[in-house]
Amino acid sequence: MPEKNIVLIGAGYAGVHAAKKLAKKYKKDKDVNITLIDRHSYHTMMTELHEVAGGRVEPTAVQYDLRRLFNRTKVNLVTDNVTHVDHDKKIVTTEHGSYPFDYLVLGMGGEPNDFGTPGVSENGFTLWSWEDSVKLRKHIEETVTKASLEQNVEKRKAMLSFVVCGSGFTGIEMVG
Repeated sequence: MPEKNIVLIGAGYAGVHAAKKLAKKYKKDKDVNITLIDRHSYHTMMTELHEVAGGRVEPTAVQYDLRRLFNRTKVNLVTDNVTHVDHDKKIVTTEHGSYPFDYLVLGMGGEPNDFGTPGVSENGFTLWSWEDSVKLRKHIEETVTKASLEQNVEKRKAMLSFVVCGSGFTGIEMVG
């Protein structure tokens, strides 16, 4: 049987789940290579970002080292940025290499959207990545500290008023 290359792009929930299932299915098949490419060396528990932003858990609590997750599996981990996918030649190109594939799994996730709500892009924060959660956490902590020093009750009340724009899972969890 000729060698088969399975390349997965994205180590979010879908990419990690697919890589684990494939690694289990082809555990003893030496003709199948599995490569998981992500820009980070860790998996982020997206459903827990609100816990970081709200100061309820430490930022590292929502990161899982991919090397630990795939220890003793046949999954080849690549930490790099994908720059191009050539579907005709069946090659994924990254900033530092290229990876031929017979099968390609795309699991890069999505992007936040404020749906054009006035004021959100100028004054708001997204909560779509580990970096976003740390940035929002820092802002909340700094604002609460400044408010604790504010003598004017109305100003303090305004400083401690927060608005969540969005009623999806992340918004609902953030309100918590």
